[in-house]
Amino acid sequence: MPIAMRLFFRKAYAVNKHFIPQKGPVIFACMHPNSFIDDFVLGTFIRRHIRFIARGDVFKTKIARILLKSMRVSPIYRAMDNPGDVKKNLEAFSLFTRFLKNKDFLILHAEGVCVHEKRVRPLKKGMSRIAFSAEETYDFELGVQIVPVSLNYTNAPRMRQEIMVEFSEPIRVSEFKELYLENSSKAMLALNKRVHAALSDKAVVIKEKEAEALTEWNLRLARNNSKTSVFPIFSTTPDRFKLEKRIADQINHLYENSKDTFEQLNDKAAGYFNKLKQYQLKDKNIAQSNNLFWKGLFLTLLSPVFAIGYLTHFLPVFIGKKVAGKIVKTIEFYASIYFATSWLLFVLGYPVMILITSLIWGYLGVLALIILSVFGFFSVLLRDQYLLLGNRIHFHRVKRKHPELIIQLKQERKELVDLLHISE
Repeated sequence: MPIAMRLFFRKAYAVNKHFIPQKGPVIFACMHPNSFIDDFVLGTFIRRHIRFIARGDVFKTKIARILLKSMRVSPIYRAMDNPGDVKKNLEAFSLFTRFLKNKDFLILHAEGVCVHEKRVRPLKKGMSRIAFSAEETYDFELGVQIVPVSLNYTNAPRMRQEIMVEFSEPIRVSEFKELYLENSSKAMLALNKRVHAALSDKAVVIKEKEAEALTEWNLRLARNNSKTSVFPIFSTTPDRFKLEKRIADQINHLYENSKDTFEQLNDKAAGYFNKLKQYQLKDKNIAQSNNLFWKGLFLTLLSPVFAIGYLTHFLPVFIGKKVAGKIVKTIEFYASIYFATSWLLFVLGYPVMILITSLIWGYLGVLALIILSVFGFFSVLLRDQYLLLGNRIHFHRVKRKHPELIIQLKQERKELVDLLHISE
């Protein structure tokens, strides 16, 4: 897994990678909650020649066209962006057919729009049109397969969070040949329905906006109920997804079938998390007990590594954050701009630093720069631990001052966990 992904995510899960076909043309139909980060994630896990598809309006400038083409990104045009550009899709679909004929992998966002939410939105017709257009050109002998990919972020706009990538079983487009020849519209609808069902089955879905707060609170309880090791950063276990899927489904069921119970649970959770906010406490500290001395000693010993790595790599990250905060208008693009700007500055800056240090100090300068880059990588991981340590120290201060409050919070938390059987 690339260093960039190890820096962006605290933990990444990729489940059912064996569903990725080893040969033949494939379309990856993925969810789209987090802009360019979605493509970055899929590009990391898929090891074959990949082509990306993006909406046509981002290709407006010559610089954008050159840059995106170099990254193997091709446009598809939507009426919602510019009705006059839709006619360009004839040429675009012909290009996609050539890609598939060459047995390339196409990655597209089947929902057609990027929205930060834990839901699978209705699918657009673009995916099915591309698939059927390619198959029809070669009399349904091309063997195109569609792999639905569900992207489950714990908190999409923020860095150093977690992601669960769920690959579903491939769907052969040729299965819909007879229906397509009889009625193409019905065939596209049927294919979209099948893909949507697969995406939903492997997604942590919050059906109603009114249930979002309660679901997120309970997901937080579930995550903090067990300790998660820092390493490995990449994992293939499905357990985490199954837990979060079960919690979300339970809340959905309560909202739809037992509003009174839903409201009672919502009030309990709101009361608990409001108290945490009031005293600036974290649920993780209520849920888990850590040996403060040994962890503090360990992080103290590593503080020189953190300080050197953090201070020498702080500026690009700071600039990236400022740029994202200034130019991003919608939350869906914040993480992408933040990360892309920071990473671009690193990519451009390191060759310059290598050149300068090699000219001044020779091989020793290059070696020192390599060591600094290693320190920079570990400073990101250590920063997480220092933040946790700071929260833990604050927890002990509040505990000494208000012991009865901590007892009450632990009891309230236990009631919430027991109600949803989170610990099972």
